[in-house]
Amino acid sequence: MGQALEGIVVLDLSRRPSGAWCTRLLADFGADVILVEPPDGHPLRHIGPFGPDGTSVPAAYMLANKQSVVLASTDDRNALLQRAHVLVDDARPGDVLDYAQAAQINPNLIVCSITPYGQDGARAPLPGNDLTVNALSGWASVNGRADREPLKSSGYQASYQAGTMAYGAIVCALIEQRANQAGGQHIDIAELEVMCATFAPALLRSQLQDEAQTRRSQIDITSGPVPVRDGHFSLPLTRPHFWRLAMELLDLPALAHDERLQKTWYRLLHKDQFVDRVQEAMQHWTRQDLFDRLSELRVIAGPVLTMAELGNNPQLQARGFFAQPAHSDPHDIAYPGAPARFSTSPWRLRRGLPPLGEHQAVNILEAPPPPQIKRTARASRQHGPLAGYRGIVLTQAWAGTFATELLAFMGAEVIQLETHTRLDSWRGAPDSPMPAALNGRETAQHPWNCNPNFNSVNLNKQSITLDLSRPEGVDLFKQLIPHADFVAENFAPRVMGKLGIGYDVLREIKPDMILCSLSGYGHTGPWSHVPAIGGTIEPSSGMSALLGYGDGQPLNSGLMYPDAVAGLYGFGALATALYHRERTGEGQFIDLSMQEANFTFVGDAWIEYGLTGQIRDAMGNRHATWAPHGIYPCMGADQWVALAVENDGQWRALYELASEVAALREARFDTQAGRKQHETALNTIIAEWTRTQDKHEVSARLCAIGIPAAPVLNAFEVAADAALTERGHLVRVDHPETGPWVQSGVPARFSRTPAEVPQHAPLLGQHSAEVLHRLLGMPLQAYEALLAAGITGTALPAAISSRSSPT
Repeated sequence: MGQALEGIVVLDLSRRPSGAWCTRLLADFGADVILVEPPDGHPLRHIGPFGPDGTSVPAAYMLANKQSVVLASTDDRNALLQRAHVLVDDARPGDVLDYAQAAQINPNLIVCSITPYGQDGARAPLPGNDLTVNALSGWASVNGRADREPLKSSGYQASYQAGTMAYGAIVCALIEQRANQAGGQHIDIAELEVMCATFAPALLRSQLQDEAQTRRSQIDITSGPVPVRDGHFSLPLTRPHFWRLAMELLDLPALAHDERLQKTWYRLLHKDQFVDRVQEAMQHWTRQDLFDRLSELRVIAGPVLTMAELGNNPQLQARGFFAQPAHSDPHDIAYPGAPARFSTSPWRLRRGLPPLGEHQAVNILEAPPPPQIKRTARASRQHGPLAGYRGIVLTQAWAGTFATELLAFMGAEVIQLETHTRLDSWRGAPDSPMPAALNGRETAQHPWNCNPNFNSVNLNKQSITLDLSRPEGVDLFKQLIPHADFVAENFAPRVMGKLGIGYDVLREIKPDMILCSLSGYGHTGPWSHVPAIGGTIEPSSGMSALLGYGDGQPLNSGLMYPDAVAGLYGFGALATALYHRERTGEGQFIDLSMQEANFTFVGDAWIEYGLTGQIRDAMGNRHATWAPHGIYPCMGADQWVALAVENDGQWRALYELASEVAALREARFDTQAGRKQHETALNTIIAEWTRTQDKHEVSARLCAIGIPAAPVLNAFEVAADAALTERGHLVRVDHPETGPWVQSGVPARFSRTPAEVPQHAPLLGQHSAEVLHRLLGMPLQAYEALLAAGITGTALPAAISSRSSPT
């Protein structure tokens, strides 16, 4: 089978992890990626940890599947630009090669620039990295414990997020270019804005609840993994029957049948009534026994797994997840496999880390340039690169809705099909309290239309309701399929077939249909039947073991982070399938396992285990190579600054700035190796200095001398951020029930086909009549008959209980 991006030539001039990850994904799905390296190699080759032969772990992971060249001249680079379809860089305005210059060389070139803060705005010239982006996005403010410093997400999460978003955006631009015979354009990706997009639920929720979400005061069963006999285990208990069944299994009948405790919101307010008893009972179980028994009961749960345990995980083994490069690799290690499985145009690992300059530029230069594209009138449309495409989606909660929201941001018409008899869990229960900031607001009538979780990840969509438990609802859904380019859902694998609308059925109706299914563990393997959410995928994918303070307590993120990761991949996967269909006319089925997708975001820890045999521990805010690299206290309660020193020049600038701190001039800190060796002592000295500083002032002074630094912002501070507002990422969205609130917008800027946020998240069933009339020609009288019969609706039937999805 051919790959989706076959024939696409990508020139990688980037020097940072986010660009490297973007082009790694382009290569994995078929593009020929030419990695242009400086004579001493890509910077990732010099960042640890290192294998026994000196191979860099980040380089081995992020630079794999590419061709390495070292160019002799600018003329050679320009010759490559003439033959490329895509250029990925991390250039800033004023750099040697900008978009205008690249476009002069090749007007059809799609150029994607991935930087910490974007191509313009107040922060554009500032130094930044994963640490500072975590600080400014709000993520650090919710990760960790309230009695400790905020935590950045483990490893290179900001870079993986931005690289994955950039990958999807590039494919969208390729779709538009091919469909409209259009020219090139520039895509501006700010790592900060991508992380803000994944922080969107907390951003809106904090405003509506009139309280900024912060770090947890304690780690207990309501917030993440807790101890069991042989490790740690996550048991979120997000539905009433989960609580009842789990408490019965743990032999706690009084708790099981306390109706108050069956409500999630009540438990969060009354932890003293159950936490100690539940956690004591769990300590008598092993992870495997507890997971097996709860899975039999279809209760969502997940064990914390290390890299070594994931290597022997029965689900990953059964699905053949791990991949060996097709060409010989001197390291002979298995790589994490596909983040999503395509039935027609699969992911492939053709080679591992290429030796520096292995591929001769002259051979590449002999390739013919791409055909010149003649622009047409359609190419000037201004509604996003996917304008004209339509999806009928049954996505819910966060993972699937975020994936399809990103497609809606790109201009696709996304019709969210909901069931008014069984609410999306992110719309909340019918008896959920109204958010505090909406109390007394006359327009705020329905909790399910006012839930900040739902409203944060469903912008730009239309909502229709159909009862798919009834034949009439299923028949109407099938009638809509010929009008759609893609379908997406994140039910358990058996649900679509049970409803009679599985992929085989959809393909009979529309042979080129694309269906993307996002599920916890995928459609095959012994865990395929196991229900999951982000709070259980984080531990079972290896993420929780890597997030923490290094004290042996694994942590979950402050939000259901794996949903965001799966959403980014779902967006990229659907865009990739649409591009393949543009080329070949073929539809396909995409099986996206959240466990596998999230594993790829900690894949460097797996490569480290493969190269060294060492299982990486949680590192807090530390970096494998650089020191200092952390989050330090400032003046005031819960005020913090993130700063990182990446070289000796920055170190000298730091101790000159803090000239009053004599200890910073000690000889043991003069070299990078010395600073790393004495990192604990160094962090103590720096913390004593920063405690006397204002977080905004000290970060500005540090950035002014070239040191990556940033204040840690909470959700309120992110919502008020002038730089994010100036760039148009933060937008004030007016909702008919909640009113106007600041929300995270489009995390990509296109020069020729700009995307935008013109629509609030839909009310339940808001567009049913309009969509059924527009697509199926249904007259109002017929719609009203459906309404009367309960097949559709904009309100809940009386006394209905809310559950998140068919089971």
